[in-house]
Amino acid sequence: TGDVAAGKKIFTKNCANCHMHSGEGQKVGPDLTGMAVHPKAELLTHILDPNRDVEGNYRVYTLLTTDGSVVNGLLASESKTSIEMYDSQGKKQIVLREDVEQLRASAKSLMPEGFEKQIPEKDMTDLLEFLTARGQYVPVDLSKVATIASDRGMFYSKQGMAERLIFPDWTPKTFKKVPFTLTDPQDGKVPNVILLHGPIGPLTQPMPKSVTIPCNGRVRAVHLLSGVSGWGFPGASQKTVSMIVRLHYQDGQSEDHELINGEHFADYIGRVDVPKSEFAFALRNQQIRYLAVYPNRQELIETIEFVKGPDRTAPIVMAVTLESAGE
Repeated sequence: TGDVAAGKKIFTKNCANCHMHSGEGQKVGPDLTGMAVHPKAELLTHILDPNRDVEGNYRVYTLLTTDGSVVNGLLASESKTSIEMYDSQGKKQIVLREDVEQLRASAKSLMPEGFEKQIPEKDMTDLLEFLTARGQYVPVDLSKVATIASDRGMFYSKQGMAERLIFPDWTPKTFKKVPFTLTDPQDGKVPNVILLHGPIGPLTQPMPKSVTIPCNGRVRAVHLLSGVSGWGFPGASQKTVSMIVRLHYQDGQSEDHELINGEHFADYIGRVDVPKSEFAFALRNQQIRYLAVYPNRQELIETIEFVKGPDRTAPIVMAVTLESAGE
């Protein structure tokens, strides 16, 4: 085992120019706040081989300018007049469109190979200890399991303006003292919410009927920014199962928590209140709600599965934070 305090210093020195953790650092690469749900061996694999599994929005672009200069980095944003990129030091470079000769995407990560050679083995041990240390709250990164971008239509048409859930900004949020990490959909390019299957809409029919996130810890509560669906209450007034939160314990047992339309879940389209979840944020005219699931056992939970219930609704999960059980 390593030293958490020493590991935080290693993070600040070597990682914070590209990564955030608990609100500190730069948001160029993935936010590492919720990495505690992953085993150390898995994190080490990503450090040793950063190109093994690269999400599209973290791939390196190579830009060639008309005067022969080359800029390598992540695509931050594009407009009709300019292209903004982050280089490997986390610095933003702005190039005018008229100066761009060529822009090409690669399959590689911006994180340099051989990073592990820059720090001693003891420092790597401390860094992994810091990244996997569980505070009271562990916000879970949903970017690898998210199914759709919520700043585009999600139910009938991508062009549907009322079918979107858009925060004024995508910085971390707090509700009832629980911190939540959001994923920025980057103008429709990045899936940022879990939308499960719904039998009615053209966009919800191909969505998965279940999605699984890692946990790997003992949990007092699973806090959710969720509680909304397409075709939910009061449009559908029956008390049906919209979504099941299924906890998979390390000992092989599982436990289902059924979330009911009209009790836990309401329609996303406007401010509609139901008794077993709370209104959390107004997203333009739409809403996202808050609720918590409390495990019946204090054993180690390996994974948490969000399962579509048998009704006609299409449930949404915007953010998940795990509250650690006291040792």
